[in-house]
Amino acid sequence: MNKIISTIVACATLASPFAMTGVASAAPGGVASKNHVSAMLEEVGGSGVEGFVDLRQQKQGTKIVLLGFGLQPGHDYASLYYSNHKCDLEPYSADDVIGGIYTANAVGVGFTHGEADDDLDEINSVSIRDAETFDLLACANVHP
Repeated sequence: MNKIISTIVACATLASPFAMTGVASAAPGGVASKNHVSAMLEEVGGSGVEGFVDLRQQKQGTKIVLLGFGLQPGHDYASLYYSNHKCDLEPYSADDVIGGIYTANAVGVGFTHGEADDDLDEINSVSIRDAETFDLLACANVHP
């Protein structure tokens, strides 16, 4: 029972930045302003993976926070940002990976965050990919 309660508290804590930005009640596509975008990660190919992504313009670059649901517990994932709107793979560098490889917790929730070198207006989509196969599992079009 304590493990369930601690998992719920951990999920609520991780989700709190998204709740504060209004993503939970936002229309599909999230909320946006000149320096801030929040968007929903939508499942791809029936993966069952969904989530939220929050992007904030910094003085230089963009801070990205991602929370994914429906992941396989204990499995590794990678999240990238793209200049295209569909999470299509493009020539990229290791800098395009958000926060490195992350592992889903016991209830299938994954979390990562990082700083992108690119400005917010240059980032058009964000993904969750299987770290082993690099299959696309979820995508958010952050500037529809």
